[in-house]
Amino acid sequence: MPFEPLDTDEKLERPATRVRDMDDQMLFGCSGFLVASLGGYALSVWPFFVFPDTQRLSVLAISLGVGLIPAAILTVFASIKFGMAGACGGVGGAIATAMFLYLRLNQIFLAWMARRIPEPEYPASMQGLIPIAWILAVLLIGMAATPRETSPD
Repeated sequence: MPFEPLDTDEKLERPATRVRDMDDQMLFGCSGFLVASLGGYALSVWPFFVFPDTQRLSVLAISLGVGLIPAAILTVFASIKFGMAGACGGVGGAIATAMFLYLRLNQIFLAWMARRIPEPEYPASMQGLIPIAWILAVLLIGMAATPRETSPD
């Protein structure tokens, strides 16, 4: 009768180490991607709901700092723990965040043109520059934090 989990009659001196199969690796990578993308997005956007007066430069800077710095740290941890899947999840969350930032800043300038809020303290070019800069920053952070794979060859 074979011994579990090796399905062999061979007696070993110490237990065999379990090798992760393809399903475990896929689940590990997909979970890492999901955690990094959804977590990064949630960490990035919550300050914009707490501090709604983002037409002022100081409030915008606080919202960006409070949201984007923890999201960048999450990307670093996800890249180290989950490898390329974590880094790509961080970039996915950054792309969703960039779309949110673009729409939020666009909303501010539309409200200003409709004379509902005072003039924003920053130029209209920030609508595109901030989201693009965020995507590029997370891409570089993820690439730098991803461990290099070493092959035994």
